[in-house]
Amino acid sequence: METINATRTMTTIKTTKGELVNIINGLFAVQELKGKKFSLTVSKNIAILKTKLQELEDAGKPNEEFMKLAEQVNEIANKNEEGAKEQIDKIEEDNQELVTARREQMDSVAEMMEEEDEAELHIINEDTLPEDITAQQINKLIKIID
Repeated sequence: METINATRTMTTIKTTKGELVNIINGLFAVQELKGKKFSLTVSKNIAILKTKLQELEDAGKPNEEFMKLAEQVNEIANKNEEGAKEQIDKIEEDNQELVTARREQMDSVAEMMEEEDEAELHIINEDTLPEDITAQQINKLIKIID
């Protein structure tokens, strides 16, 4: 359930935090495309959404202890040696409290993503879209294209 209230150069999008994450990801995906007006609009919207979604990003950031554990697991997984799964299972078992805390943290972030929110974003004028933009890229930004 989303509502869009358009003004001249900006639009208020009422949707979920998760959808706002999708929009910022779409903006990141097109930031290499050329076009002064297009690029300026993309950059302004990224700045707005970064600020808007900072709480969500902070909530999902793993602690240092978990990051060390994840590095250890990735190292084992990347070696792709026999018995890697057993080694990883053992590490998770030995660090069950840390693993559980991370799962709970991610569950909390998933709940936050479902929360209703709104953001006032700059409209990307259809005339300023770069010639080499793809349909896939447009689909991620369609809510802010006029």
